[in-house]
Amino acid sequence: MKIKYVIQIILVFFILNSVSCNRDKYYEGENDPSVIKGYKNENYYDSEKMDSLEVISHITAQKLREVYELAILATENKANKDIDTLLLSQLQGYFPKGDTINIPKVVKNLDSLRVKYVKIELEKQSIADSTILNDSIGKVRFKVHYYNQNKKYFSTEEGQANYILKKNPKKFKSEFRFYFSSIGKPEQ
Repeated sequence: MKIKYVIQIILVFFILNSVSCNRDKYYEGENDPSVIKGYKNENYYDSEKMDSLEVISHITAQKLREVYELAILATENKANKDIDTLLLSQLQGYFPKGDTINIPKVVKNLDSLRVKYVKIELEKQSIADSTILNDSIGKVRFKVHYYNQNKKYFSTEEGQANYILKKNPKKFKSEFRFYFSSIGKPEQ
């Protein structure tokens, strides 16, 4: 009799475990293309709030998500040249002027995988001790979880992004603007 109850408890445990693990296999958010089209790298952050690594991590994750969501939208609208050009110019705002290498790599990778949704998970972040002409430079390692059009998970890719917090002083304020100097595979 006791063995029967033990087996039932074990079966219930395995069923609950499989159901809870299965939840991670689907994208739970919503992406509104009209909201994504409005993404721009125009937000400035007060330097007084930038002292915390937690705030920098939050901003980095937000900016990575915005870049990937804009790139997905660009892959979906590549047939419409006007919208595609607009989205690519918005993506350009996340990188220093003259950078033409990173954007096509990200867009091409997402297009080849047919990604429709992404989830960014930061792993490790380091801020360089060096400051170049009052600009702070940092590096972050992250994972990008890819989901298809049915919001079903199909792959994870590791990445690394180098970023710059560029000093952008306004009158009586000390602010920074966030740029990626590179996004790609992690360095070994």
